[in-house]
Amino acid sequence: MRKALARTAAATAIVFGTLGAGAGVASADLVTPPEVPSNPTGADYVNAWNEAGTHLGAGAAGLISSAWAGAIPSIVQGALSPLG
Repeated sequence: MRKALARTAAATAIVFGTLGAGAGVASADLVTPPEVPSNPTGADYVNAWNEAGTHLGAGAAGLISSAWAGAIPSIVQGALSPLG
């Protein structure tokens, strides 16, 4: 019984921790796309590539956290509604 309770508590903590971390990402400010100067150097291309990758990761994290934020109310509502 204790083992099952400990596993349930750990899983619940992981879920709520993930939701809490994702909520901060979803509410982040909008970012501007990377700009490459008119006469770019190799370093300019590398910096633009790295910045674009950062934006891609932030967008993916925002998408996932938004999906979680939308899924939780519908899961709770479905669990609380009477069957039938």
